[in-house]
Amino acid sequence: MPKESVIKKGAEATISVGEYLGRRVVFKRRTRKGYRDRRLDARITKLRTRNEVRSMAAARAAGLHIPWIYDVDLREGLIVMQFIDGQRLNSQLYCLNHEERISIERKLGFEIARMHAAAISHGDLTTSNILVSGSDIYFIDFSMATRPADTEQLGVDLRLLKEVYKSTHSEFEDEYGEVLKGYTDGGGSREAIEKVAEIERRARYV
Repeated sequence: MPKESVIKKGAEATISVGEYLGRRVVFKRRTRKGYRDRRLDARITKLRTRNEVRSMAAARAAGLHIPWIYDVDLREGLIVMQFIDGQRLNSQLYCLNHEERISIERKLGFEIARMHAAAISHGDLTTSNILVSGSDIYFIDFSMATRPADTEQLGVDLRLLKEVYKSTHSEFEDEYGEVLKGYTDGGGSREAIEKVAEIERRARYV
């Protein structure tokens, strides 16, 4: 098997880059949990891998830029997918001038609206799970995706991204409004936008 280079090792999965059938690819392997019963762990791994693959396929069918999936091993929790030559948005934001950043943020909002119109909630919508490649925006890591998603879940997507702008990219916090403009222009759910305020009110009393 061609050599792989690990680029990220998290609690849920290990991400590495290598080759598969002559293509440069990303291997995502779910981490087995030693504290769980082996049969339960195998079942959870299979279910979560299947959900991620199906959610990615649904998002691609909705017209979003999603890495192609080349192979899947449900038992091993392995997904082999297209390597995207791009930069994560959490870094890209700092490489753009104001006009370029606003353009990307509005396009991001438009693409999120398309995802939500397909009743898909990403579940972990952060700037580290968004890649910018040329003029295209790619969504990655659908491990926490839900479909069909309800208004609450769509609102959680928007609220999480808003919090990321506030905590991680505080110098650009006001520009989250540009994402919302793109979301609205793309026909995004008005109910989901309103749900954000409701979620924030609930959070203050927890």
